[in-house]
Amino acid sequence: MKRLIYILAAAFALSTSCKEYLDIKPYGQTIPKTADEFSSLLNSTLNKIDYGEEYIIGNITSTAYLECYADNLEASLTTYPEGDYIPICVSVHLSDKQMNYRWLYECIRDCNIVIGNLEERDTRLGMDVLGTAYALRGVCYYELMRQFCEAYDADQADKQLGVPLVTEFDMEAKPLRSTLSQTADQAINDLKEALKYDIQGEIYRFNNDVVTGYLARACFWSERYDEAVVYADQVLTKYPLLNGEAYRNMLASQVQRTGNMIFKSGILTTTGDQTGNDAIKKYLEKRPISKSFIDLFAEGKKDIRYDISIGSKRVFKKNIFACLRSAEMCLILAESYYHLGNEEKALEYLNLLRRNRIEGVEDYTTTTLPAVNTADRIQVDARGNALTPLIYAILNERRKELFLEGDRWFELKRNGCPEFWVSKKSFKYTTQKFMYTYPLYLKDTELVEGLIQNPGYENVE
Repeated sequence: MKRLIYILAAAFALSTSCKEYLDIKPYGQTIPKTADEFSSLLNSTLNKIDYGEEYIIGNITSTAYLECYADNLEASLTTYPEGDYIPICVSVHLSDKQMNYRWLYECIRDCNIVIGNLEERDTRLGMDVLGTAYALRGVCYYELMRQFCEAYDADQADKQLGVPLVTEFDMEAKPLRSTLSQTADQAINDLKEALKYDIQGEIYRFNNDVVTGYLARACFWSERYDEAVVYADQVLTKYPLLNGEAYRNMLASQVQRTGNMIFKSGILTTTGDQTGNDAIKKYLEKRPISKSFIDLFAEGKKDIRYDISIGSKRVFKKNIFACLRSAEMCLILAESYYHLGNEEKALEYLNLLRRNRIEGVEDYTTTTLPAVNTADRIQVDARGNALTPLIYAILNERRKELFLEGDRWFELKRNGCPEFWVSKKSFKYTTQKFMYTYPLYLKDTELVEGLIQNPGYENVE
């Protein structure tokens, strides 16, 4: 039988090939020479990020869709007809996800042109441009790893499929898939290389703080917990946690990057953008917050996140962000130390976050941690082990803290890829395990001999 492939074929039969979007040569155009000219290859992407783009960092719409795929919102209680404008589950968008793949590689292509051809490497502008190219390429490979590869398994990563690694501008290249460990290496090494250039120009966005935060993310996702704690600690030390009104004010700003928000997309907006943002929020309000999410707030309104997140009739209140905040670094530290076997440090960072969010809260100890809820969707941790009270508490704090920031979908993927179903108008929609990993661009698998499609999307007779 065919598993979703018929959807993919119909949508992209006329699309361009991997060769076209990885290795376009500007025939008949002036080859860039100066750093200023090379920067124009990156400025388009940076401008899109500032206005809110869908594929690299994400925007309000793409972040809202990630929430729709997960379980913080109750899909089966969606009200219609307005609810028809948001997805019931990930399966209805799997065909579209191929465009993420295409646009990520288009950004990589532009970065490769800069990295391979820029000669002005010692001036401040040249260093900013080159560093940004490495940073963007690293972020793109990180996103390719999260979206188009299976959840990382450190014991199997040398056998798991990564993505094709393209690091040079070569029109004839038709690379096959690397291993997942090699893909992670590429993302991390690019980000480390970006740090060497100490990007200064504000318009380039990816300064050392942002790059260090992404390094923490990439190391955390690829289970390199010893490195993740180093980078996460650097960011958290420079951007300590906010609390009270300072925290509330940071999250109240939809557009402006404030507080200890290190990076944010959509910091520039037009009237049309704002109208679109308001529309997606309006449609998302037709999906109530799930009871399982509300039940996490055992302290009720003493937890500042309760009032920020939850309104009457289980309608969400929090703004939708695609961003990088220091609170995520605190959670990375807590979980990384847990997986490294240092429960004392894991508790330290878990309690640090809770003290800054919950009024009068008492620190957890190993004996006062609440029991694991066996009905929770996540049943195993990132290493495939049964949940303990400590890791369960860390995951719950992450779920509350990063609500409406597009995190929960990837948490489900990272922690076991649980299967679940929702209903819409008497029809049942199931999120199967393979759906957490998106399909590679179909045209590439047809034109590049030996390029393996992800399981679940290949032709099966």
